[in-house]
Amino acid sequence: MAGTVKKNAQAAPKYTRAELMNHAEALFAVKAEVLHGALFEAAQQTFSIQEVQESINQFMKAKVNG
Repeated sequence: MAGTVKKNAQAAPKYTRAELMNHAEALFAVKAEVLHGALFEAAQQTFSIQEVQESINQFMKAKVNG
């Protein structure tokens, strides 16, 4: 149909926390502990690589209160 808006046919693949933790160093160049901290408050159970990278960047820039 002309004028029909296509949904994102190739949505970014989603991965579970466990899969991401197992490959944290290869994918994001951080230890699994950093990834755990970055995703600690996230309610969802699956994430795209881009979402995780953004969470890691935000986590690493956060100020520590102490």
